[in-house]
Amino acid sequence: MQGKEAICAKIDVMRGYYFELIEAMEDISLEQYLSSNLIRRGTERIIQLVIECATDINCMMLKDMGRPAPKDYFNSFIEMGEAEILPMDFVLAIAPSTGLRNILVHEYQKLDNKIVFRSVQSIKDMYVVYMDQLIVYLGC
Repeated sequence: MQGKEAICAKIDVMRGYYFELIEAMEDISLEQYLSSNLIRRGTERIIQLVIECATDINCMMLKDMGRPAPKDYFNSFIEMGEAEILPMDFVLAIAPSTGLRNILVHEYQKLDNKIVFRSVQSIKDMYVVYMDQLIVYLGC
């Protein structure tokens, strides 16, 4: 895999964002989250960056395999499963997180801050598995 170093470097960048999310949300209650624009906006941005790093990594890996670019962020995960890079049951669980990214970036609908707060744990749970699986797959 000729782009392995670049992909591993992107995983390192993603890991940095991931740990920023953990740090930013450590011991933050729902009430604190809802009452602080700074915490909310920072959390939203870090979630966006984590998801975008993952979709960039997906595209890099698929391109390296000679596969065409996925049509959207959601399908970048599906195609990672179809390429047998990630287990399909896992990609079916993580792919919908791209919808949250789209809502955060494009404000398709009124943002429900409680939903974003509750999604932080699933983002942390899924994306650590994502990174770990790719590190093993690539040997980073």
